[in-house]
Amino acid sequence: MKKFLSLVLAATLLLLIPGCQSGGEAAAPSPAESPDSTPETPAESATPTESAAPTESAAPAESGDAPSSPAPTASGESNVLIAYFSWAENAVLEGDVDAVTSPSVLAPGNVQQLAGWVQEETGGDLFSIQVTDPYPSDWDACLERANQERGDDARPALVRRVENLDQYDVVFLGYPNWWYGVPMALLTFLEENDLSGKQVYLFCSHGTGGLARSVEILTAAAPEARFSDNVFDCYEEDAASSQEEIQSWVAELGLASGGAEAAQARTIEVRSGETAVTYALEDNAAADALLAQLPLTIEIEDYSTNEKIFYPPQALETAGAPAASGGAGVLAYYEPWGDVVLFYDDFSENASLFALGRAVSGAESIRDLTGTVTVAVAEG
Repeated sequence: MKKFLSLVLAATLLLLIPGCQSGGEAAAPSPAESPDSTPETPAESATPTESAAPTESAAPAESGDAPSSPAPTASGESNVLIAYFSWAENAVLEGDVDAVTSPSVLAPGNVQQLAGWVQEETGGDLFSIQVTDPYPSDWDACLERANQERGDDARPALVRRVENLDQYDVVFLGYPNWWYGVPMALLTFLEENDLSGKQVYLFCSHGTGGLARSVEILTAAAPEARFSDNVFDCYEEDAASSQEEIQSWVAELGLASGGAEAAQARTIEVRSGETAVTYALEDNAAADALLAQLPLTIEIEDYSTNEKIFYPPQALETAGAPAASGGAGVLAYYEPWGDVVLFYDDFSENASLFALGRAVSGAESIRDLTGTVTVAVAEG
């Protein structure tokens, strides 16, 4: 009954306050991004219009209760895991929460919504990263605790680990930008769930600080995982209306429902010693022709100031292949010379330069490839 009355009261307050929400999102300020923020001296970006994630809200729970902790919705068939941290599922609704001055603790939160849309597109299994000691729903109190955890380099205890982790070849990891970084619970998750060798895609909801140091922190925490350079991020106020954008992103990765295994089969690795670059191939005749010649052990050469090249044994079919465009990370084929080109900087488009693929991890290491390299389908 107490829970029901709290819900009714919260809903009534929201109806009486026009403009509190837009597109289902809370307009109240969310915890600041700055690593130097304190409840007394928030970061300069921590204003009601510029505040950073988390803006997620929690499903109402009795004060003192831990949030619910569903297991992955494992089908036993999917090789895609969508693991995410949302304040919405890591906070306790206090009995005296003020819907005006505190965040609206109503599910779903931003990251929770984004994760659900990734799940819809991939057919993967959802896993909510949840702490055993939930955070306060009060903005200042959450800020204080999160800053303390960051300062202590804490690893908050989690409710559970992923079961049957070996089942998954692809992992989507979602999170809010918390004070120019990530919730420390994500580091607990990475330490308890070994993602070595798995392809990892990041998605993030944030305020004015953007991705900040979050990608750097996560890649350092799981150095053996294969993190894609293609990260989805959206401003917190746009999260509730980002379904089309994030699902288009998933489709561009080749991971729409039914496509994960096919996409993995079209992922190749170029390796020189400990240096490796992973590419997702385009769906065209030229890329097919390269894939058919793998594996290769071949010499790679420097050319100009923005590319590496190698010559496959057989010329590639280019009929119907689109022209290459973009910049660093593009894999292309220059038909007049018959060479495969690995760009590590911007380049000019050319009618004879055809798209083969794009780097999904290791793009920053392309210029370090040297001597004899192996080119092969990436291991799952």
